[in-house]
Amino acid sequence: MEAAEVVPPYSYWPRVCLDKYKTCTPTLPAPYQIVFCCFTCRVIGSCTSHSHHCNPYIGRIGRTRCHGTLLSNPFHQISLHCMVFFLAAPLAVPALVSAVSAAVACVAIWPIHSARAKQMEAEEAARKMETLVQMTTLVALSKASEAENSAKEARACLEELQRLSAEASRRADEARLAVERKWFEGVRPECRPSDEDISRMKERYHYSPGFIHIAVVGSAGAGKSSFINAVRGLSKNDPVAAPTGIVETTDTVTRYADPHQDSRMIWYDVPGSGTPNVSDWQYFNDMGLYIFDCIIVLTDNRVLESDLAILRACKPFKNIEAFIVRSKSDQHINNMVCEKMPQGFDPCDPDMDAETRSLFLLNKSEERQRFIDETSQSVQMHLEREKLPPRKVYVICMDGMLATANKIRSSRAIDEADLLSDVKGFVLKRLQSGC
Repeated sequence: MEAAEVVPPYSYWPRVCLDKYKTCTPTLPAPYQIVFCCFTCRVIGSCTSHSHHCNPYIGRIGRTRCHGTLLSNPFHQISLHCMVFFLAAPLAVPALVSAVSAAVACVAIWPIHSARAKQMEAEEAARKMETLVQMTTLVALSKASEAENSAKEARACLEELQRLSAEASRRADEARLAVERKWFEGVRPECRPSDEDISRMKERYHYSPGFIHIAVVGSAGAGKSSFINAVRGLSKNDPVAAPTGIVETTDTVTRYADPHQDSRMIWYDVPGSGTPNVSDWQYFNDMGLYIFDCIIVLTDNRVLESDLAILRACKPFKNIEAFIVRSKSDQHINNMVCEKMPQGFDPCDPDMDAETRSLFLLNKSEERQRFIDETSQSVQMHLEREKLPPRKVYVICMDGMLATANKIRSSRAIDEADLLSDVKGFVLKRLQSGC
């Protein structure tokens, strides 16, 4: 029975395989090649480049025996594990240290990274908030600018409205003062009558189509009734004559037909303006003078504001023809002559000597012409002041008008014939036009 061979200690394996590791394990690092070579030679019994005799003992022991002997020996297993560990430790420790260092670095860096991330998030949020604030500020500034512009425009509009209001108030005050002034002076502001007013006044005055309706107007005591009688050829004692007197005898508009045959004229005696019953500023509209075809304004000593108001009121009415008549001319001329005659002169003295009479007639001729000229100049001056067109002034006296109407020659007559001729010419023209 053969005795078992003694296997060399494990310290021999590295030395045996050191020369062969490059051939056995050319692709492994040096320590691993040695371990691999020794392991394959001792445990398995061969290496990659030597089928036998990597270890002289293996060949003698035999692969099967060696393999089974080594693997069955715990000491061999432990030794092999330790050898592998100690040979691999130099390589594993740096990797482990690197891993541990990386882990420690990660653990150490993580709070910093987290804080940095939070800081970046906060900065980003701050940037967004700053951008939002800037946009909000720009929008607010834009709206503030628009509001300021709107406020400026509103202030400008308000100032313009205040200016226009002040201007309107000023004009209203001026108009009110002008109206009040006219009222105090006896002139009523003119106004246009309505169609109802015209129809009502025509019915009231018995307006007859195909006739010419002539109104005689003027201040109280101007001699309107006497004029209507004279122009119709009637004396004050005639049964159909209009009543006359020193005071105003007409308190309502009175209608008088013309006594001449085939005459198309109807005369109206209108109450004088300036009486307690009819104020000057009520005269034209309240008397309904706008319905008449012709208006004769009769003046006495001077042209009154009420007379001018009537003429102004006639201007808008194209259908109204107006005449200005200066009445009682003989009385005014005699007064002017007497002022130039010696004291105590009486024009009605039957015992007047020839020299005095001759002087009286001379002065009367001179004063008559002066009276005519001054009357015309005075009336034209008033018309120009009121911006009214110039008109002829007919200077008459009642005796001269009565004589002229009855076709009697009179030394007192001045413009009576012209007045009658012009009135008849207007009547004929109006009738021919069909109005």
